[in-house]
Amino acid sequence: MKINMFINIKKGIFFLVQIVFISSICHSQDNIYPYQDNSLRIEERISDLLNRMTLEEKVRQMDMYKGEFFKDDVNFSSPKAKDKIGNLGVGAIHDIYPPSAKMINDLQKFVIENNRWGIPALIMCEMLHGYTGEGGTAFPMSIGLGATWDTELMHKVGHVIGTEARAHGVHYGLGPVLGVGREPRWGRVAETFSEDAYLASEIGLAMISGIQGDTLASNSAIIAEPKHFAVHSYPQGGGNSSPVIVGERTAREDFLPVFEKAYRKGGALGAMCAYSELDGIPCAANKWLLTDVLRDEWGFKGIVISDLGAIKYIQTDHYVSDSPKESIRQAITAGVDMQFYDFSNEFWQQTIIELVNEQKLTMEHIDRAVGGILRLKMTLGLFENPYTQQKLIDERFHSKDHQEIALEAGYKSICLLKNENNILPLEKNIKTIAVIGPNADASRLGGYSVRNKVATTVLEGIKQVVRNGTNVLYDEGVPLIVKGQIIPSSCLMTPDKLQQGLKAEYFNNMNLEGESALVRTDEQLEFDWPWSPGEGVNDDQFSVRWTGYLKPTESFDGWLGLSSDDGIRMWVDDQLVIDNWKKGATNIITFPMNFDAEKYYKIRIEMWEGGWGARAHLRWNLKKVDMQPAIDIAKKADIAVVVIGESNELVEENRDVATLDLHGMQLELVKNIKATGTPVICVLLNGRPISINWIQENIPAILEAWFPGEAGGKAVADVLFGDYNPAGRLPITFPKSVGQLPIYYNQKPSAIHRYVKESDKPLYPFGYGLSYTTFKYSNLRLSTKNIQTDESISVHVNVSNIGNLDGDEVVQLYINDVYSSVTTPKKTLKGFKRISIKKGETKEVSFILTQDELAIWDRNMKRTLEPGEFEVMIGGNSVDLIKTKFNVID
Repeated sequence: MKINMFINIKKGIFFLVQIVFISSICHSQDNIYPYQDNSLRIEERISDLLNRMTLEEKVRQMDMYKGEFFKDDVNFSSPKAKDKIGNLGVGAIHDIYPPSAKMINDLQKFVIENNRWGIPALIMCEMLHGYTGEGGTAFPMSIGLGATWDTELMHKVGHVIGTEARAHGVHYGLGPVLGVGREPRWGRVAETFSEDAYLASEIGLAMISGIQGDTLASNSAIIAEPKHFAVHSYPQGGGNSSPVIVGERTAREDFLPVFEKAYRKGGALGAMCAYSELDGIPCAANKWLLTDVLRDEWGFKGIVISDLGAIKYIQTDHYVSDSPKESIRQAITAGVDMQFYDFSNEFWQQTIIELVNEQKLTMEHIDRAVGGILRLKMTLGLFENPYTQQKLIDERFHSKDHQEIALEAGYKSICLLKNENNILPLEKNIKTIAVIGPNADASRLGGYSVRNKVATTVLEGIKQVVRNGTNVLYDEGVPLIVKGQIIPSSCLMTPDKLQQGLKAEYFNNMNLEGESALVRTDEQLEFDWPWSPGEGVNDDQFSVRWTGYLKPTESFDGWLGLSSDDGIRMWVDDQLVIDNWKKGATNIITFPMNFDAEKYYKIRIEMWEGGWGARAHLRWNLKKVDMQPAIDIAKKADIAVVVIGESNELVEENRDVATLDLHGMQLELVKNIKATGTPVICVLLNGRPISINWIQENIPAILEAWFPGEAGGKAVADVLFGDYNPAGRLPITFPKSVGQLPIYYNQKPSAIHRYVKESDKPLYPFGYGLSYTTFKYSNLRLSTKNIQTDESISVHVNVSNIGNLDGDEVVQLYINDVYSSVTTPKKTLKGFKRISIKKGETKEVSFILTQDELAIWDRNMKRTLEPGEFEVMIGGNSVDLIKTKFNVID
């Protein structure tokens, strides 16, 4: 009996030890449960884990958290993390940009050890044209990458982004933008690759393939998230998030193919739904878009994340929901899996739980969303290897090889638009060169660029290229945006006139209502807030009132100005003088004033902030713009290079315009430099087509350089002085005026521009670009004159370099379905190749046209290759083409 008791006690102790041991192993992620066994199919692992998780644990996976909740300065903060996520884990973390392997590994270890199932966090980043963590490699803005027409280069660019991000423990990138950019007034047109679906799809596919690599479990690959799904890039009037009014056929013909190729061929596993509406239905609540097409037709197995605010906007902007709760229900049932800062994390999660308990959301909806998130984490191999290594960062981050790729992209993005009398390339031994303009010595990287990155400027590039004896003169000429000067605190007084500055009252709502959350004295109004403006104030959806007095130090005639990216208004002596309360998104609005140095002006300024950063600037123009120094140096020079265009203050998200003319006083500057008699070359650094009609007519040479990346200044200088022969081609049409819009190259044949005063031709056509050499096309031929509907056809053409220099040519193939059951453009790009041809050399270039390139969406909304006649056109741009024909027969 005693022996049996002893044996049972030993068995009991052994059992307890075994439980503790198993628990320990479970925490250390050894294979205890099927979901931890990576030899099983991922779908089996997902099913096993879903069956173990509570509703609260699942809903936590459906949420994105801000990086600031997990760090103090550059270090991981365990107390902050514990306070924010407790022991339920976390779905995704964005805006963290780990500076070291230790920081992100500490965070990841905490997440894994503080949830029952050891589920790692998905770390997200921005990566539009470079991994945006500080110090990353910065490539040209997306529209410039489209101008390269080079898929091999784009694969390399994507690979750099993927390797730099994954080295930092990042797994998921928000990009690329695959919208088809047909509205140049829209500030985000700079983020698109092209106005053409085929070019954008091929460039986008190559970039995604590079980002995602051969396997996502690699330490050099991340998940790509094409955005914004879908048709976000054609908003009415060019207004960001404005309605998109196109039907299903236009969507399927002109916009959705870019995304379809990314998902079906590229295997992209992320999708960001747009915050705009498509044909009357908000994209974030569009089941046809997010479920019927994306998942059911295309077989998408990834996750759909809302664009920032998209779910909230279902109620606040689109008015198809009467509450945040109903907006969340509509979004999740339509196919959204994760929010993007729409609501507080606590509200989002609690609301979803309530909707499930009220049977307004089903567990099928939840398991679809959570299953997709877990699938990504398992595909990335995070359950087996959630950590990174510092040596990966040290070896890869902004490496010499990556810098060379950035320079190559800068070279290949540059488009030569005019070169009268072969004024370019310039001689390096030129005696004196004047470099003038607001973009001449400015770093212009574009929106969503690498943090704190400073690019090589054109002025710096020219100084590097010219010979020692060349005298390089510089003057800004005019500011890009005439902003005036910051009003100093010495000229501002609180309402009691006892302190310098203005009294500031901050409210945690957008309507200046209730008690203020913060009251302080702001010495001057010169604020750019990425998050909260002060302790106790919301990151988003706050308002501010400033009051006090303005007393100038001298009398002068000028203006008082306000700048904000949200609503703002101002009273002077109780008179409302600036009212931009509803519009928002302004660079600067001015009110003319005759300032008297003896007078105190009573000031009241109010603003609201709706989301994603805020700006508030109060300026005056005590000093006037003086371009005489620029004129003087131009007179001394043998050549003047005038560098003009835009910055991300003029073309970016919520930077829409009503005109495509040069901003501010830039054209006046060019005219004054031209009037000196010194030969002028214009270089454009910009993100959208600009209507430079006078410059085209009067300036002998024009270079379109877009925002050319971190090595942009060197790339521009090497093109100007002939060390690189330019071969970029326009990925978007340049209109002569906004009155011509829309004017993309492949409009329907009935779209006839018959204006009383304006031309029906663009300033520069799609696909256009010059070279320092000349190319000739000949011997266009087909493999056959007739094909069946299930057959393909080969197209061949000879391209000869008949000039005096080696160079690249972009061979472009267009088709025309001559007669069809639905209307089709007279010309649509269906093939291109960028090739290098030595002087005197001829190369044969071949293409294959298949059903994918030739089919249309017929009257029954079926993808069909209809019998009939087709034209094939090939050339170096969309206008100068040679042609032949073939027939598709039954």
